[in-house]
Amino acid sequence: MNLMKKHPLSLVISSLLAANIAIAEPAPAVESSSEVSVALTDADQQTAADIALASQPSMEDPGLKIEALIEQFESQGVGSKFRSRAERGELYYTTAIATVMVKPEHRDWGNFRVMAYKEALLKAQAKYVESLGVSIKSEAVQKLFDDQSQMPEFTAEELRSSSKIIEILNKAVAYAGGVLDQKLEELGIDPSEFNAAPPEKRALLFERSVSERTIAKARQSIAGVIPVKTFEAYDNQGNHVVAVAIVASSRFRQFVDDIINSKGDITANAKKASALSISEQLRSNKSALLDEFGIRRLYDEQGYPVLVSFGQSGNPYRGNDYQTLADNRELSYAAAKGQSYANLAYLFKSNASSTDITSQKAKRSTVGIASKDGDGVTNTEDSSVNFIRAIDREITAKGNVKNLTGTKELFRWTAKHPVHGHEINGVVYIWHPKLEQTARALKNFTPERKTTVKQPPKQATSVTAGTSSSPDRMSADDF
Repeated sequence: MNLMKKHPLSLVISSLLAANIAIAEPAPAVESSSEVSVALTDADQQTAADIALASQPSMEDPGLKIEALIEQFESQGVGSKFRSRAERGELYYTTAIATVMVKPEHRDWGNFRVMAYKEALLKAQAKYVESLGVSIKSEAVQKLFDDQSQMPEFTAEELRSSSKIIEILNKAVAYAGGVLDQKLEELGIDPSEFNAAPPEKRALLFERSVSERTIAKARQSIAGVIPVKTFEAYDNQGNHVVAVAIVASSRFRQFVDDIINSKGDITANAKKASALSISEQLRSNKSALLDEFGIRRLYDEQGYPVLVSFGQSGNPYRGNDYQTLADNRELSYAAAKGQSYANLAYLFKSNASSTDITSQKAKRSTVGIASKDGDGVTNTEDSSVNFIRAIDREITAKGNVKNLTGTKELFRWTAKHPVHGHEINGVVYIWHPKLEQTARALKNFTPERKTTVKQPPKQATSVTAGTSSSPDRMSADDF
């Protein structure tokens, strides 16, 4: 204080500046060091951000990936031929997509995957059925409403009873149902009158909307419709999408009809003959069986047409008890067999129906609200904008074939899914014209009865792990 009184303000400022300069002489180095430190920190932060961004899983859309896969199939090879012939009106070709409903962490993921293929097939069949004939009904409505006089009101009687009702409600809120009604009656109030006095009333004051409702129905035969290709795509989050391509043609329907009526009398086509038997064709790449669904027509080494039906099912058991594992595997085989048979039924004699109900509504509206507030009423308005869509789609396929002759189980297989490790069990069934001829001959044959000598039972031995098979006692020339 004395310093300020004895020296002018300018001298004081000059003295302070001089002292500050003297103290801050080494400041440039410190300041430079500080600036460098800050710059390095920013660089480190940017590097850390880049690393974090790079380490995040890429979110690839499996739906887009499978569309690209389908487009690739249709742009070359047999897929290109299917598409070109379909464009010329020589056959029907389409694809459909479905998403596996669960991720691989689910114990039944393998079975959900199978059902996703079934869903895709049903969607494709629905497209085919609708292309043969569809009935459509549609209705569109535009509405404009405005009436401000519709603001709700409470009657004088409702207002007079308001406070008394609130008092009763506070006392009886702990009671439910008949207990509440009983207490209201004890206080001299009819429960129906209590219910008739709502705390608020609502009424539509304004609405502008447009809506449309469409109903599409189709029902046709799907006999002879056959899947020719299946697809699958997935991302690194475990989301799987599958797709199915189907083909239908008059020529193939005739082939199916010939199988039913020919009793196995079908001529081989040497030009179609394969270098491998059907079993060798399929067993040569077992991993490919994981992607086989539905039914296919192949040709054997003699040129005979053979229908091959694929069924597969997941084994949900993940424990270490072999008996439980074996039981679940057998159940899985049984489910796969059912699918193989179903494929044949759908191919030979089946119908599909599709019902698609779609409604959409875009609406702007204002609702008037009258709320009781003690002995008075508070009026408010609530405006909203909504888009409402409702979809109700149902696709049904039913197959029924009686006394189909000439089928047999070709083989069973078990494989681990190469990505997620789930056990998948499959069954392959075939129909072969020679098998049908043999089966019909056996139906009408009475075997000769022969007496066999009963062998004495063998002594029990210790059990070890291993395999066994029956000896080759018969020659193929015996048949």
